[in-house]
Formats: sequence, C-alpha cells, structure tokens
Amino acid sequence: MRRVWVPILLTALALASSASAEKRTLRIEPATSRASFTLKSTLHTVDGRLTLTRGEIQFDPATGRASGEVVLDARRTETGNADRDQKMHRKVLESELFPEIVFVPERMSGEVPSTGEGQIELEGAVTVHGASHPLTLAARVTREGDRVHAIAELPIPYVEWGMKDPSVLVLRVAKEVKVALDIEGRLSP
Repeated sequence: MRRVWVPILLTALALASSASAEKRTLRIEPATSRASFTLKSTLHTVDGRLTLTRGEIQFDPATGRASGEVVLDARRTETGNADRDQKMHRKVLESELFPEIVFVPERMSGEVPSTGEGQIELEGAVTVHGASHPLTLAARVTREGDRVHAIAELPIPYVEWGMKDPSVLVLRVAKEVKVALDIEGRLSP
C-alpha cells in the first residue's frame, strides 16, 4: 500500500513545484513609465500627467491569480497650469488627505507572450480619494526578453467615485477623466 502512495505523492509534489514555477513578477520601472490623463471641458481639453512611484505585479498564468500594487503619487499630479493644479489638488483630489492612488490586481486573463505582442486584462481594485473601487484594465503587452511594455487607456468616473466636479457656471467639465498608461518593466520568474 505504501508503494502506491509514493508515486502519487511524488507526482503531486512535481505538479506543485511546476505550478509555483509558473508564477511571474513584473517589476515596473517608474523612470521609464508614463501615466497621463485627459479631461474634456466646454472650452478646452485639459491634459496632465501623474507620477508613478512604484509597482510590482505577481501573477500565475495557470490560475489567473494576481497580486501586488501599482502606486501613483496624487500630490505630484499636474497639468502645467499652477492655478488649475492648486485647485485640482485642494478641491478635487484632496491630495494632502489622500496622497496615493493605488491599484491592487486580483486576477489576470490573457497572456504575456514569450516574445512579441499580446493582450491581458487585469481585474482588481483602485483606491483613490480614500475609497476603493473595482477596476478592470485591458492592456496591449509587448515583450522582448525580460522587458515588458504595456499600453492601456481607461475612463475613470471621478465624480461618481466621490470627487468634486470642478465645473463652474458655463465652463462644464466631463464627469469622467481618461487615463492613459504607458508602462515599462522587467519580468522575472
């Protein structure tokens, strides 16, 4: 009877070790990554940038589980107009109270290719302005060796999420802001 269990146990251990070998880590490089936003209004369009401070995503292609975090510094968000930036930080982002925007992935579908281009989808939660919201991020991914480049765009319904609408009189501002991510990093087993 013991002889029957030994091969089963060895097979189970081999499967467990190969499954854990499937887990991957993407270490995002803030210096070469970009995050920007576009907000439409009645008279003009506001373009700005966000600062990525750190990011690491662990994922298991076999199970779809993902973890880690991607962190943006809300205090360093800027549009290039000092007065508008001050109002945005004080009244909309309230960045002194809520200094970070954090995305925590929970699931990943699609495939990071061994080389070339692919599509992935990350599901998780983003915490912004002190509240957590479900978020799905679809990205086009290009891989060359251990280098990964991902591009994504997503609408953020900031007013629905509890941030103040900066519209004034006839100057109406959209209730969603479009965020664009251009992420670079290194993939390791």
